[in-house]
Amino acid sequence: MGFAEIRDQDRAVGTLRRALAASKVPHAYLFEGPAGVGKSLAATALSMALNCEREGSDACGECGSCRKILEDVHPDVIRIGLPEGKKLIPIDAVRDLEKRLYFRPHEGRAKVAVIDPADGLTEPAANALLKTLEEPRADAFLVLVTSRASALLATVRSRCQRVRFRALGQDTVREILEAEGVSPAEASVVAMLAEGGMDRAARYLGEDLEARIEAAFDLFAGATEETPMKGLAAAAALKGDRDEVVAVLDLMLVILGEVAFLRSADAWDRQALGALGERLGPRLEELARRGDVIEAAKHVALVHRAKEGIERNNQNAQLALEGMLVAMRGNFDPGPIRVGMGAR
Repeated sequence: MGFAEIRDQDRAVGTLRRALAASKVPHAYLFEGPAGVGKSLAATALSMALNCEREGSDACGECGSCRKILEDVHPDVIRIGLPEGKKLIPIDAVRDLEKRLYFRPHEGRAKVAVIDPADGLTEPAANALLKTLEEPRADAFLVLVTSRASALLATVRSRCQRVRFRALGQDTVREILEAEGVSPAEASVVAMLAEGGMDRAARYLGEDLEARIEAAFDLFAGATEETPMKGLAAAAALKGDRDEVVAVLDLMLVILGEVAFLRSADAWDRQALGALGERLGPRLEELARRGDVIEAAKHVALVHRAKEGIERNNQNAQLALEGMLVAMRGNFDPGPIRVGMGAR
């Protein structure tokens, strides 16, 4: 595996290849962009290219060094992620990393440290990383991987060369899913829901998709029907599971986008909605008839606010859903969405 295997990221990959070809690879990169679009693959490909036994702007993928990196057993490639069961990377992990980067490469040409997700660093850990960023060894390289660059300290961001990765094309997501054995019909629907990220695509595969569709429409029913009981029951059934609730909210945002389209269209056109219209057509049409475009826009804002409250401000997931339903039913103006720093 090398840069050639990374899909839809020509600009990002081109930047890395040019740096390698000119032997001017910066000592710290920040790979930023949506989740599941190839940032981690690019970090692995860069690690391989810097240590490949056949020097060049790409890795061969076959030499001993490349194979060790792919198997995650190369002594000069260090990966730091979230500790098991934890949501943050502690300062001790960074201090250990600094000690390992202090020594010369054991068997490769370069030491490469990959921190993924970099937005998981605690503030003390991020501050501890500054010394390494400011005084790097000539043969040591850092790659920070994140889907939330704004969550990193400005002092960390400013010391890295930023490489931006974009969302994958819908056709690319569908092709990857089909290559993994997903049926063409399901791959088409999931690719539309994935919004360009393979991490999101994984949320909507198999039985999970049906359960989340039902939860999303029950929440919509709680917002638009005479009583909120169906929506409140759906919120309770999710049992405050943060990841599950966020997945349902993401699905609601996709559905609301299609509803807004239908409300603004002159005629119901299921074909224009593609695979999602084929799967959910009548239910989308029914939901579209319950309000206007302005209401759909307000509901989008309220769903975003609930999602941000859960992800960034550590709000109780069930309370966030219930508050969202109350606001939707009251047609309240949500005001600006404020993103806090959370419990960092």
